Amino acid sequence: MSTFCGLTKEYPQVALDLFSGKDVLRARTYLLSHVHTDHMVGLHSDVFARHLKKHPEYKLYCSEVTREFLLTSNKYCHLRNSLVALPIQQACDVNILNDVNSEQLQVTLLPAGHYPGSAMFLLEGHAGNVLYTGDFRLKNGAAAKIEMLHAGDVVKPIRSLYIDTTFFDPKIMYIPDRTDTERSESHGSLQVQGKVWL
Repeated sequence: MSTFCGLTKEYPQVALDLFSGKDVLRARTYLLSHVHTDHMVGLHSDVFARHLKKHPEYKLYCSEVTREFLLTSNKYCHLRNSLVALPIQQACDVNILNDVNSEQLQVTLLPAGHYPGSAMFLLEGHAGNVLYTGDFRLKNGAAAKIEMLHAGDVVKPIRSLYIDTTFFDPKIMYIPDRTDTERSESHGSLQVQGKVWL
């Protein structure tokens, strides 16, 4: 279960993995890391649907695979006009509207290794670089190989790191390893509109 409040201190006009609550509904741009229910709270609600309908300029950004998962469900069909798929490991400019003008933010989706379509978000703008992990499952040393976290041979400075804290609960004593996870998923593949993703 995600414990993240949905907003970063640096970019409060961007909501991540939470789509309900007064503060979150003041955001102007929305990011979804993956399609697990604890990261989708409020996404299917009438309140969020009305919010997006009232503000068609507000967009919900996610990976291409996450977008496909959402669009295959009637529960999320109200998002169709607001959903924007971003490529993995490619910096994209996103305009965040505010009351006076717009602010440009560079958003890069990084592979999270957690679930098909899952992504971490690197936000780069006037308030500094922010990394939001969502749920992630990277092999030891894999983060060091993510080129978009580097500027040439130097690691980009990260002002704030927002890490998913699902497993910080002392009641959770066992985290399955990748082999256990793959074994439990081997009973079938995930298909999205005829494409096999796993």
